[in-house]
Parts: sequence; structure tokens; C-alpha cells
Amino acid sequence: MALGRIRKTAAAVIVLVLALLDLCACAETAEDITSRCRFTAGSGRKTFAYCKDRNYSSYWKTNNGDTAYVQVTVPEGETASGVMVQWYEHPHAWGVQVLDENGEWTDAGHTEGLFLADYLPLPEGTREFRVANAPGEKRHFNLSELRIYGAGTRPPEAQAWEPSAEKADLMLLVAHADDEVLWFGGALPTYAGQEGKVCQVCVLVPSMPYRRLELLDSLWTCGVRQYPVWGNLRDAFAATLEKQYKKWNRGQIYAMVTGWIRRFRPDVLLTHDIYGEYGHGAHRVCADAVMKCLKSAADRKKYRKSAKEYGVWDVPKCYIHLYDKNVVDMDWRQPLDAFGGKTSFEVAEDGFRCHLSQQSTRYHVEDWGPWDNSLFGLYRSLVGEDELKNDFFEHIGQLQEAPDR
Repeated sequence: MALGRIRKTAAAVIVLVLALLDLCACAETAEDITSRCRFTAGSGRKTFAYCKDRNYSSYWKTNNGDTAYVQVTVPEGETASGVMVQWYEHPHAWGVQVLDENGEWTDAGHTEGLFLADYLPLPEGTREFRVANAPGEKRHFNLSELRIYGAGTRPPEAQAWEPSAEKADLMLLVAHADDEVLWFGGALPTYAGQEGKVCQVCVLVPSMPYRRLELLDSLWTCGVRQYPVWGNLRDAFAATLEKQYKKWNRGQIYAMVTGWIRRFRPDVLLTHDIYGEYGHGAHRVCADAVMKCLKSAADRKKYRKSAKEYGVWDVPKCYIHLYDKNVVDMDWRQPLDAFGGKTSFEVAEDGFRCHLSQQSTRYHVEDWGPWDNSLFGLYRSLVGEDELKNDFFEHIGQLQEAPDR
């Protein structure tokens, strides 16, 4: 009897171990299998290879919107779990199609086309499918990159963006892509990635399409999940604030920034050095606009269109990079559990490496020297001055939430 019980117990243990191994296998991160898949483009065959070259400056352009699709067959013995697309310039509604029991291509999920980088899961066991326009959509493809993932869970690099914030904890206003890590260091990794706060990034200059995709890669790497917003300003450089405003419309910028503040209602607003970091007029404009728009965003009589659409908002705290009053010195060298022990400084460096087009420049992520990205000044506060001086959200917890302040 004892021997029988031992055998039964051993068998049960073996079954349990096998079940756990199966569970672990199912929970494995999906591999990028794009290079091993077979593709048949519905149109635009001459340029199709561009959406697999890992180069954001090139893209696949289809000839006809009605036949804008690519049929994907995964390697023998494998299945696909998801697809990520990265549009070159103008995202639009797309989806995945699978063959139904009648041999017809049927919609298996689609998007609204809101994001330049987008991910869709596939039905379990999928071996053949199409990436195509969503039902009712007939536009041409301008697809910069297409990535196919094998069996497993969605990998960390597959970007599944959430819409821009309805209510932000932190709003970061920058002039260009890459400013978010160069001048603000570990802010996004710390607050978005580690603490899970809602961080909304707003960029004045959209720049070239490839730089927008680089920005998305950087933000995703830093833990940001709310989709950024871009202004419509052309890229331009001037060495002074006044000269920069000769290139840009001051009133248009004030209206835009006021609208963003009202729309995202941040508890903390963060922006560039008043003197433009190294003197860039676009950075100076960010600081100037924030200082002016803090007041206008709380005044219903100013910029009435956005006041009507979003209400008004009185920002509780505003920090300016390198501002010399009420200085806080942020420590970006603390290890973060959310990034496997990497420090927020190291994650910011990873974020900057996502800006491939900027790697030959003289700029680096630095928390030392004249452009120290760990030094900020509390420009304005509705909750009193900082005491610990190591947290942008110090005293924010004492606020009572209200739609208009």
C-alpha cells in the first residue's frame, strides 16, 4: 500500500511539473520572427522591402488603397501572436484578417488608426493572415516598419499605446524629439516607468517623420504609455527668444500651450531652461510660453475656445530646468525595480539611443556640468515650497481634486 501511494504521489508530482513547464512555455515572451516569415504584397511590391529594413527613413507605399494589404505566412511549425506596424507619416485605420471556414478573408481585429506605432494581437494558433486596411478604409499604405511576433506574450518593445491623457499627473513640454531625455534625464523613467504616473509629453516641433518614430521608441523605453502630442511648428533655430518669435507666431504658441494645459490638467508641469539650455530659441519659447500660459490657463476670459472645450486649469506645481530659485536636485542614479535594477539615468541613456538620427551629434545625457539634467527650480507652487527637494510631487497629495482650480 505504501509503495502504491508513493507511486501515485510521484506521478502527481510529474504531472504538476509538466503543467508548470507548459505554463512557463506559454508565458514566454514572443520572438520577432519577421525575417523568417513569407510575405505577399497586394500592391506596391517594388517598395515592400522598405517596411522590413529597420530604417525609419524608408517606407512601403501601396499603389491602391483598395488592395493595400500584405499576406503573411509564418515558418512551418510556428504560429504568430501579434503584429506591430509603424507608419511613416499619417496613421490610418488598419487591421488583421484571417481565413474563415468558407475560405474568405475576415476581419479578426482592427484599430481606429490613431497612432504612428500600433500593435494588434492575433487569434491563437494563427499561421497565415493579412495586414490590411480596416473595414471601410481605402487609403494607401505608407508603412515604415512591419514586425511579426511568434507565439508567446507581447514583448516589451511592441508598442500598444494608450490615448493621450484625460488627466495627467505630469506634463512635459519640450521643443523637439530627444529633448525629453537630454534635458530631463530620469524624469520619465522615474515617474512613468517606476511610479506608474500618467505622463503626457507635448512637443512643439514635429520635425521629420523618422524623428517622430524615434520619439515613440524613446518614450516607450522610458515607460511612458500615453501617446504624445505634437504642435505644428516648422523646425527653426534662433539664438534669442525675440528672434525665435520672428520665426514663429507668439499668439499661436500661447493659445496652443494654454490649450494643452487645460486639456491635460497636470499636477506637475515641467519644461526647458529659460535660457534655452545651450541657447536654443525653441527651448526658450517653451519656458516663456509656460510662464505666460500658467496664468492664462486658469482664466476663462483668455483663449475662450479651449476654455469652452476643456474648462480652465490652475497648475499646482511648475518646474523649470536649471531655474535658479527653489532649486531641487533629483537623484537619477537610484536603481528602479521596473527596469530590472537599471537607474533612471541609464534608462534615459537607453531612450536617447532610440534617437538613431541624433547619435552623431555632440549631445549626451548628462547629470553633471552646465546642462545638468538633474537640476530644476520650482517656478510656481499652489502647495507651498518643497522641503525634501527630491520629488516633483512633494505636497501634491494634499490637493483636493477639482475640475477647475
